[in-house]
Amino acid sequence: MFFVVKGPLVILVCTLAVPFVYRFLWPGGVARSSRFFIVSLTVALIVAAAAIFWFSQVLIGIGIAKPSPATAAASTRVVHLLRMRLAVALTFSILAQYGVCYVTQALLGKQVGAVGSNNRWRGP
Repeated sequence: MFFVVKGPLVILVCTLAVPFVYRFLWPGGVARSSRFFIVSLTVALIVAAAAIFWFSQVLIGIGIAKPSPATAAASTRVVHLLRMRLAVALTFSILAQYGVCYVTQALLGKQVGAVGSNNRWRGP
């Protein structure tokens, strides 16, 4: 099964790619790149682990032997369920990681909504 082995890898790679894409494609850049990467990649590993754990829960109790013709329909249902769970897990992990990147950028002192702005908050 493709989804059993490569599904968690796809979730991990896509979740870890979000901070890099966010860093290099966000208009105006991000403040303090090294801290941004430390925080966002650490949280990305946690988000990916949660998504992989949820994705893999459907596999508990399923054997790895080749299905018999009598269980071909059950096997098709499991593959469909894995596809749907992979789609949900990928969507959750990418959106959660985007949110983490957005909040991390805001907390590091860069104005989030300003395109190309170098203004930083200097306090009262």
